[in-house]
Amino acid sequence: MFMTASNLTVLTPRAASPEANAADPTASAAPAVGTAEDPVPGEVSGVIELFATQLAKVAFPEIDAATLRRAADELRAEARAVARAREALDAALASFAARRAALGDTAARAIAYARIYSQAHPDRTALATAIAALSETRPVAVAAAAGTATGTGKRRGRPPRRSAELFERSDASDPPAEPA
Repeated sequence: MFMTASNLTVLTPRAASPEANAADPTASAAPAVGTAEDPVPGEVSGVIELFATQLAKVAFPEIDAATLRRAADELRAEARAVARAREALDAALASFAARRAALGDTAARAIAYARIYSQAHPDRTALATAIAALSETRPVAVAAAAGTATGTGKRRGRPPRRSAELFERSDASDPPAEPA
């Protein structure tokens, strides 16, 4: 009824020995299993533990404790790479924001200098018109640094509540009574 499994091999418990853990440099670098830092799901850690203890002497095709540990270590290495990339992205975004703010400040200073120059040369009306147009629509970087929106300035939210007395009058021809 059962067939013999020729693809099963018996492993020595070297991987579960304390000497193997001391010789493995990645074992100490990995976060503790089951912690919030460990990217390996708890269920997978349970499977690895099962293969490291109860199934330590058994190997299935391409699946054994060492293979599972190696895959978990590769996942942890990828998680560290992602963390480094996120840190680099955060640093790049901060640098970008600082440079954008600096550019906005420089543009604001440039407009101020151009305005002074234009006032010193009143005969250059085209320059004065261009500066006035730039002054009205502040550069995007200056507006972003100031934290203001470059919109129409339209009031947001619900319209103001109307007074109840406007709806209570039956005769629209009567002048409103003056308050005493």
